[in-house]
Amino acid sequence: MKVKTLLEGKPFMTEYGIVGYSTVVLIACDDEKNILYDCGSKGCALQLKEALEKAGMKPEDITHVVISHLHFDHVGNLPLFSDAEILLNKIEWESANQTPDEWHSIQTLAYLEKRGNLRFVKEGDIISEEVSVMELPGHTPGLIGLRCGAETILCSDAMKNRYELWKNIPLMSQNLEQSRRSIQRIKENARYIYPGHDGMLDLLHENSDEYPAVTLRYADGRQIDIKA
Repeated sequence: MKVKTLLEGKPFMTEYGIVGYSTVVLIACDDEKNILYDCGSKGCALQLKEALEKAGMKPEDITHVVISHLHFDHVGNLPLFSDAEILLNKIEWESANQTPDEWHSIQTLAYLEKRGNLRFVKEGDIISEEVSVMELPGHTPGLIGLRCGAETILCSDAMKNRYELWKNIPLMSQNLEQSRRSIQRIKENARYIYPGHDGMLDLLHENSDEYPAVTLRYADGRQIDIKA
């Protein structure tokens, strides 16, 4: 099994609002399953295809797309992977359809309902020999991560960046207590963490004096570093 970041998520803001650059991770499994964890914003489609090409793959080589949650910056490129099975938590699906908010894409929800190869997964479900589902609610009710082997967790916006890792303070959450429990669970069960809007974090080498937690860059050139 090989785990590779295709797109590294970034926290990025303009005077018009937040731009969604989320992390996209490829898991190439020994049993020939190629799993994509999230698929990024629509505006990153070309970069995603280029990253796949550098990894020696095409969109049609992806067998499964695991959607962590249904916010627009994590589902924008689903149509690129029309041959793949889409895996999603049922709680997330029901919540997004019953109470969609400004972070959801109604078009994406309709598209998923039409395409027909959507499968609901839950805590402990095995996707491949070393890849299983973790339920990590808080940011949204049905967010799921992936446990890959003994040391790696892909967690998307359950832990968006290293600030949340250090402080156990979710910067955006529908349920703060659930988010804190999910962050703590991730920290207790992983060495390598792939968050939704930051680079891969190695818990043995993270140094709060060396790394700014979050950098917000504005269109007029202003930059704000949020440090731990």
